[in-house]
Amino acid sequence: MLVTGSPRDDNRGSVTLARMQYSALKTMLVLYGEQVGSYFGNSIAVTDLNSDGWNDLLVGAPFYFDRKEEKGGAVYIFMNENGSFQNQSSFVLFGFAGSAFGMSVAAIGDVNQDGFQDFAVGAPFHGSGKVYIWMGSQQGIPSKHSQVIEGKDVGKGGFHTFGYSINGGMDMDGNKYPDVLIGSLDNRIALLRARPVIHLNKSFSVKPNIVDANHCTDSCVTVKVCFSYSLSNGDKTFKKNITVKYTVEADADARRSSRLRFVENNQDSYTGFLSMPSTKCKELKLSLVEPVRNKIQPVVFSLNVSLYEETPKAQQALQNLDAFPVLYKEGDVLDKREIHFQKECGTDNKCHSNLQLTAMFASEQQEPFPSQGEDQIMQYDSGVKKVMLVVTVTNLPVSGKLAEDAHQAKVNITVPPSLHYSAVRSKDQVIDCEGDETLLCELGDPFKSMQTTTFQIIFETSGITLYTREIETTLQLSTLSEQNDLTPKSIVLMVEYKLQTTFTVTPHRIDSEFSGTVMGESAMTTANDVGSPVEYTFEVKVQGEPLGTMGTLELDFHWPLEVANGKWLLYLTEILMKGTKDSHCKPSGGIVNPLHLLLDSGGRRKREVGDPEPQESEPQPSVTQHPSPRDNILLDCALGGNVKCIHFSCLLQDMNNTAKVIVRARLWNSTMLEDYTDDRVIVKGQATLNLVTDKPAIKMNSETREFVLNIDPKLTDKPLYQVPLWIIIVAVLAGVLLLGFIILLLWKCGFFRRANRREMYEAKAQKAEIKIQPSENERLSEEL
Repeated sequence: MLVTGSPRDDNRGSVTLARMQYSALKTMLVLYGEQVGSYFGNSIAVTDLNSDGWNDLLVGAPFYFDRKEEKGGAVYIFMNENGSFQNQSSFVLFGFAGSAFGMSVAAIGDVNQDGFQDFAVGAPFHGSGKVYIWMGSQQGIPSKHSQVIEGKDVGKGGFHTFGYSINGGMDMDGNKYPDVLIGSLDNRIALLRARPVIHLNKSFSVKPNIVDANHCTDSCVTVKVCFSYSLSNGDKTFKKNITVKYTVEADADARRSSRLRFVENNQDSYTGFLSMPSTKCKELKLSLVEPVRNKIQPVVFSLNVSLYEETPKAQQALQNLDAFPVLYKEGDVLDKREIHFQKECGTDNKCHSNLQLTAMFASEQQEPFPSQGEDQIMQYDSGVKKVMLVVTVTNLPVSGKLAEDAHQAKVNITVPPSLHYSAVRSKDQVIDCEGDETLLCELGDPFKSMQTTTFQIIFETSGITLYTREIETTLQLSTLSEQNDLTPKSIVLMVEYKLQTTFTVTPHRIDSEFSGTVMGESAMTTANDVGSPVEYTFEVKVQGEPLGTMGTLELDFHWPLEVANGKWLLYLTEILMKGTKDSHCKPSGGIVNPLHLLLDSGGRRKREVGDPEPQESEPQPSVTQHPSPRDNILLDCALGGNVKCIHFSCLLQDMNNTAKVIVRARLWNSTMLEDYTDDRVIVKGQATLNLVTDKPAIKMNSETREFVLNIDPKLTDKPLYQVPLWIIIVAVLAGVLLLGFIILLLWKCGFFRRANRREMYEAKAQKAEIKIQPSENERLSEEL
């Protein structure tokens, strides 16, 4: 059979298979390339890749490209099917874009002496140039190459188109392994000699198979490794001193610390060296690391082996490659063994548990929230600071199910976004929980048969808002024991948000008076003409988060506007709002200041802004007149009857945490003077705080406040009775006449007569009887 390539045939390239018949070539088959310009047929190789006795065909197309897949160059492999080929390739090998993969293809013989032919493919434009080696096998050609050789790593480097041409299959150094010759456009070639390939035989054992952790002494586990080798070409005279580097790792699959350590180095891994041409063995002792918590998972030992190779010394002559063998199939150098711990779980040493879980949400006082269907409902307000998730886990046998020890029993709990994990509480045993978004709680190792435990996961409710509709958590039990019915369990807590508010009215009670004269509506121009001012401030405070767009608070008033006969009682003048979207409340129906009376600036009393100060005057004598009220008159909106009350509402839109509604009115003075002159009138109205929302999960208790107005007639001061002038004149004249009569009477009696000098001396002489007689000068002085 003659095979020729025509890389430019039909712009795609072709390969012709011809056979000699009667001294002439007869074309048997023509294979065409798949892509224009791919240069299909640029290189050709023929070899038996699967050792079935039929030569297979390899065709290179170095300029094939696939821009989307970033492929460049291809080698088409046509497997020989009992002497014939199909028009389509059995499979295709691709190179990297721009590498010219397939520029050269060559059969290089059985490089590793495994009985199957190998081949090489050159990619000269991939970096410094590369040569890929594929090893044949009984299954055919693997999709991935066995070895790649780069031009920059060969000799001193300097190659730029390494792999432009390849030839092989000849043993150039006499070691019974075929070598490969690589060409380039650099005016240099490279001879790559094949190294001896050895089959490494290893023995790896661990005893005992089952370890009793309660009776294990210092070195109760033994690991034994043995090594020997043979040459892949069957040469039994090959007896070189080969050094093997091996590493034994104890408990290799353990996620945390190992449960065993080597006695020799007190580590969980041991690395050693064995040199041989003959079989060599090594025994290693191990001890337990106490306490052993995980008794379910086996202890896995791994053995990793490689050939220890010293760096060769530089020399002029060719190195003897017998001192540098390679392992056959280096992927088979890892080996594993395992042993088990003795467990109290029956004769099969396998534990079959029956873990079951129940959970429910409860208050901080451990009172379960009420249920509605399969879900629970929580009435939440700002006073609820914590909630609990009460979890009960059992390991009890039931019909057809064992309940043996559950080793490394754990429960995984997802933390809802609206809750924050605080602590775990348990009376039965110590439960450890760790994590943030997910809690991992260890229930015990092992969780014993017939055991039951209950614990509480405490969450803080700081993340619950008006927008929280439900709180969901998922619990998942896990154990290393045998149990296949452990499924996640979801617990849902529906949230009814109860808005907490404070509603006050200031002042609760107002005392007012009426006086003056009756004035008709038509004569009134200002609110001051109506009567005394009345002002109530209704304050609303929301605890916690404001409602925002979730709803609105509403003040609902029952206002005593008129008495039963239709006369005005409390005339509304103005309703102010603070802390809300609107500054005034304007109920429908025009009930606020319907007479359009002139209001005082800023709602103040007229006297405060414009009235002149009263002038001080001499106090007039007066007498306070105390009226004698007939009775107390009650005008109550809650009772009706003798008072007409109107109903209106004020929405507290967009309020934050505090809002005020200031209701200003005037007591209708004329009504009081006409109908309740001498009575004490008590007026009562009501204001109710309500929630307006379309969210059924947001609730609030309505609050009603009563406001009271006590009305009394004003006490009047009247001047004393003035005596007429004529009475005063008569009284004065009478007094004068009386005085004259008294004087006359006294004169008649001698009251006004004066004594003479002799009478004076006689009187003094009488006086001298008891006194010393005065001198002459003294007498003369007295006379003067």
